[in-house]
Amino acid sequence: MRKFTNYILLIAAVMLISGTIFADGKDSKKRPKNMGSLTVKTSPVSYPVRVDGQMIGMSGVDTPAEFYLAPGIHKMEVEFPNGKMFTKDIDIKRDAKNCVCLKFVENTITRPCPYDVRIDGPDSVIEGDLITFAAFNAVTSSTTPINYKWVVSPEAAKITSGLGTSAITIDTTGLGGQTVSATLDVTDDIYGAKCFQNIAINTQVIKQKVPEPRRFDEFESQAFDDDKARLDTFVIELQNNPDSQGYIIMYQGTDATSMRSRKVEVLNKRTLDYLVNTRGIDPRRIWIVEGGKRVKTMYELWIIPPGAQPPVPAP
Repeated sequence: MRKFTNYILLIAAVMLISGTIFADGKDSKKRPKNMGSLTVKTSPVSYPVRVDGQMIGMSGVDTPAEFYLAPGIHKMEVEFPNGKMFTKDIDIKRDAKNCVCLKFVENTITRPCPYDVRIDGPDSVIEGDLITFAAFNAVTSSTTPINYKWVVSPEAAKITSGLGTSAITIDTTGLGGQTVSATLDVTDDIYGAKCFQNIAINTQVIKQKVPEPRRFDEFESQAFDDDKARLDTFVIELQNNPDSQGYIIMYQGTDATSMRSRKVEVLNKRTLDYLVNTRGIDPRRIWIVEGGKRVKTMYELWIIPPGAQPPVPAP
């Protein structure tokens, strides 16, 4: 509930008496020569009085306050609470009295705001996912149109849709490890000054972990039947990870046995034929490359998960 206050200025009486000459006596002795008089009385309390922009005193309550002014047109202002102002041009004549009586009435009405907006959004998302922040009005019976003004940070956070509406979508690409903040200003065209809301919400963007290749096995080539036993475990791992690729690096041995009976060109063909035709692995999932030189002919078996880059053969 918020309090709405309406101010009503009632002019109980405004008497601008021009040409009324002061009677001789006590008043005429106080009054400066060739001047006119302005009296101001207000209710329920005294308020500041200005003439031609200058403060000249406070109004009277039970007895009017009297001010002496030079003849001519003067702008009179009485300043009431909350910036309310009574303004009147007064024609001051010599030896004449001008009387102003005002009553200020404060009418207070208490009623609920037509909106009480909340924001829903995720606590965290993975980098690259979209964030949706949605505002809803908890005052379900409200029919007042609501204005939505969104501001997001950091600067790199981009609103992809929803500006000016109750829900926005933000692209988190490149925001891994940061917090996306959304601030919403809520107003309407009727009660905006009284019911204005400023709401904020945060979502953590979790940095996307970059997948890396995994070395599964490394061994010296023996008789091919022995090599197949190690390749069989590689096949099982590929079957357990159907989205991954198999990557084999072959290193040519430089000793006499390797150069005679374990040449990588021959082993490459045998290995591919065994994995595809005997063990049933899709050939599109197998890469076999030649690396550098080793003393013995060697196999390196790698599992490459989606998004990972294959390893670079060691020199």
